[in-house]
Amino acid sequence: MIQLTLILLSLVLAVGFGVMLTYESRSGARLFGAERSALDARVDHAVFILTHIDFVAFVREEGKHLLARIGHDSAHLVLQSVRAVERLLTRIVRALRAHRAQREEAPRETSRAFVKTLSDFKGDLAASRPKEIGELSD
Repeated sequence: MIQLTLILLSLVLAVGFGVMLTYESRSGARLFGAERSALDARVDHAVFILTHIDFVAFVREEGKHLLARIGHDSAHLVLQSVRAVERLLTRIVRALRAHRAQREEAPRETSRAFVKTLSDFKGDLAASRPKEIGELSD
């Protein structure tokens, strides 16, 4: 059934082409002239390419361009990844430095109180001891 349909379709197209040629030759006008001229130009261009182009050299050159593009894109992607990691590490270091500076600026009441108490004790201890003979002449 499919074969019969295809045969009938090809016959209808052939008869339609013949009728169109007859009409164009009698009237002197070309049906769909602009579109057919554009199609003719494209077909002529395709035939020219097929007859004059060295496809092996063309494929080789396009392969080189493709590999160069892949290399460039992969290098760019690696660079973007490195920069993203760099930004992340910079933020971490900045936060750690800020935290360290905050710790250094924070008042150390417990250690200062201890040092003050120790200093007071040394002063009291020195005042309570009798001065020795070498210290009296000074």
